[in-house]
Amino acid sequence: MNNSILLNNSEPLTNKQSHKNPCFATASPEVWDFRIDCYRYQICKQWLQARNGFPLNKEDIPRYQRILMILKELAQLMEEIKTITQSNQLKKVKVFEKVQNVVVEKLGIEPEKVTPIANFTRDLGADSLDTLELIVALEETFNIEISNQATTKLVTVQQTIDYISQQLELNVELAN
Repeated sequence: MNNSILLNNSEPLTNKQSHKNPCFATASPEVWDFRIDCYRYQICKQWLQARNGFPLNKEDIPRYQRILMILKELAQLMEEIKTITQSNQLKKVKVFEKVQNVVVEKLGIEPEKVTPIANFTRDLGADSLDTLELIVALEETFNIEISNQATTKLVTVQQTIDYISQQLELNVELAN
């Protein structure tokens, strides 16, 4: 007796019709639609289509169920990464806004001039005394300490945002 299952779909494969056999669990929409973006490769659909017209052996069903489980975990991890990335970007925007406010106040310039690529000296006209005042004001605003060594490396607004963001993250980690 042959225990294999024959997949034979002449119409395009969909999640609901892909497994008429009860051994195949219906994939959740996020798992069924999961794609490797650079290839637009829909994994579940491709796996089943590759077996269309061929008998499935007893290892194929557990393998497919394992694929579903792995893809579900991967989709969850990708969503977590997306959330963390968006959260970090939002934090950097907030840091930028505070840095911008300090620079505008201390240098007396228009907010539009304070862009991430702006160089404090060349683009914003800060001299050494202005730079010192900016550092002190940023330390007070963010409740951090900026070392003398770091001060010499903070040439642009973006470098300052990145440094402050790292210091704030470090302070959170140390607090926990």
